[in-house]
Amino acid sequence: MKNKKQVTIFEGQKIRRHWDDKIEKWFFSVVDVVEILTQSDRPRKYWNDLKIKLKAEGSELSEKIGQLELVLNMLAETFTTEISKKDEPKNFEENKKVARKGGAVAGVARKKLEKSIGRSVVQGEIF
Repeated sequence: MKNKKQVTIFEGQKIRRHWDDKIEKWFFSVVDVVEILTQSDRPRKYWNDLKIKLKAEGSELSEKIGQLELVLNMLAETFTTEISKKDEPKNFEENKKVARKGGAVAGVARKKLEKSIGRSVVQGEIF
C-alpha cells in the first residue's frame, strides 16, 4: 500500500487522503475537511485566514495536535464567536452556555468525521 492516495466520502463529499507506509498513518486533506465543515466556497482561503489568525494570537501548531484537530478547535472557536454575536451573553454563565454550544457544533462534526474515516482525529493529550 506504499504511497497510496485515495478519496473517502464524508457527508456525501470527497476528502482526499494519503497512506504513509513508513509510519502506518493516514493523512487527510485539511482543506477538504474545512470545505465540508464550514460549507465555504473558498476553503483554502478560509484555512489560510484561520492559520493567520491563530499565529497572530500567538498560537502555533504543536506536534501533539494534528491539523484536523486544530481545524476542529478553530471551528469551535469560530462557532462560539458567531453564537456570541447572536445571543449577546450578559454574564459569565451565559458565556459558558455559548461556549458549550460552539464546542458542541464542532464536537458533532468531529464525531461524524471520525465515524466516516473509522478512527479518532484526536491524537493524544493536548496539554
